Amino acid sequence: MILRSLNLLPILLLCSSALPQDGEVTSDDDTTFDLFDISGITRKTLGAKQFRGQDTDNPAYRFIRFDHLPSVSAPVLKQMLQQIQNNEGFVFVASMRQDRGSRGTLIAMEGANGQRQFEIVSNGRANTLDLVYWVDGSQNVVSFEDVDLSDSQWKNITLHVHGENANLFVGCSLIDSFILDEPFYEYLQAEGSRMFVAKGSIRENHFRGLLQNVRFMFDTSVDDVLRNKGCEVTKPGKRQLDFG
Repeated sequence: MILRSLNLLPILLLCSSALPQDGEVTSDDDTTFDLFDISGITRKTLGAKQFRGQDTDNPAYRFIRFDHLPSVSAPVLKQMLQQIQNNEGFVFVASMRQDRGSRGTLIAMEGANGQRQFEIVSNGRANTLDLVYWVDGSQNVVSFEDVDLSDSQWKNITLHVHGENANLFVGCSLIDSFILDEPFYEYLQAEGSRMFVAKGSIRENHFRGLLQNVRFMFDTSVDDVLRNKGCEVTKPGKRQLDFG
């Protein structure tokens, strides 16, 4: 019995070394990163209240204590940024029911010195969705207008960034397309950086409302993402929702 236990010891040690450390979140899927999962956000997270959302298979959250929100796991953030740079962009999706007329941050990344690197903000006051990024200390803002997101109704957004192009879909409708001044994702640094969902740079920019299925996606076309949301994709530029 003692000999058998000794023989099993190396196997047990190998298995234990492969397990994540206490509090560490890891990701085995490098094509879809759920921001709630990789931040360790659950119904037990202080300041997070879980609700039934538009998608009954996944939780929706309203955040009320932003000072306690956990950031994305550092190893997963590094993995995700590598995917962003390898793919020269990303598909960002989120389901949201934003409080009427509010301004709220969906996702934000800050460097080791607390300086923002980029953020996605739904500005209900201006009726825009803003992609904000910093390159060499200079702020750049890409504002998609007339998005109608901040009306206390469930909305699904898909932001597709590839190369120097940025396209925003709300539901199945293409809202607008822009050419970026810089492929900002090339400058994102994982070392010492943190990424938060819903947490603004100041109190007035915290997201107010419900969020669900906040994800970065890779190795998939934006058309496939839209189809999976129930959109009927026929030709580029002609996308509409099939209500069946």
